[in-house]
Amino acid sequence: MENSSENSYYLSIRISSDGFSLSVKEESGLLISTKTVNAQLFSLRAEEIISILKPETELNCRKTNIICETDHYIFVPTPFFKPEEAPHFVGLQNKLAKNERVLYNVIPEWDTVNIFTIPAALLQALIQLFPEQSIEHHMSSFLDTVKQSRQDESIHVWARAKMADIIVLKAGKLQLINSYSYQTPEDFTYHTLNVAEQLAIDTEKCPLYLYNAEKQPEAGKLLNNYLTVINI
Repeated sequence: MENSSENSYYLSIRISSDGFSLSVKEESGLLISTKTVNAQLFSLRAEEIISILKPETELNCRKTNIICETDHYIFVPTPFFKPEEAPHFVGLQNKLAKNERVLYNVIPEWDTVNIFTIPAALLQALIQLFPEQSIEHHMSSFLDTVKQSRQDESIHVWARAKMADIIVLKAGKLQLINSYSYQTPEDFTYHTLNVAEQLAIDTEKCPLYLYNAEKQPEAGKLLNNYLTVINI
């Protein structure tokens, strides 16, 4: 990625277990450049992560957003959340490993807190590289995206490699936030339709927003037989 001298640009870094993507946008939201780097970041030491990330992120941007994809997370209503109890909450669904660290994002728009874990070495590397930047979990970022197209009743599905993140709104309120593993487009479709059935959603009227649709084109075609799919 070419270096930028304009401080009005915004850098977004999205990190997953198999690499990271970079995108530079203007303040208006116009995409200037994008790049994907493959690397097994979750299994590397902090020094190794820094050596990979640093050359790619030395850009003179006005703001940097860091988004991290991890599968261990839990949403807790704000009134029940206490920072000191964050490890307990996330440990209810996932046994914490020694190499994991617990973080959280407060999301006032939905009156909820997303508690999640990331590898300790990755956290150490990010703190060294971006000491003033907060780390946002990908489901927190997804919720922010859903807010922009908020409807009374809608299904939102983000296609990741082998994982489908699903958010459901009913009467404008959150009904479901969950992630499901899949191997085939049929698995992807099954989980989505099962969610609709369990929540008694009228599939003839409820729109489905499919994000990263290019990651699962076959699943999008299958889903379109049952719901109105809007590719994002």
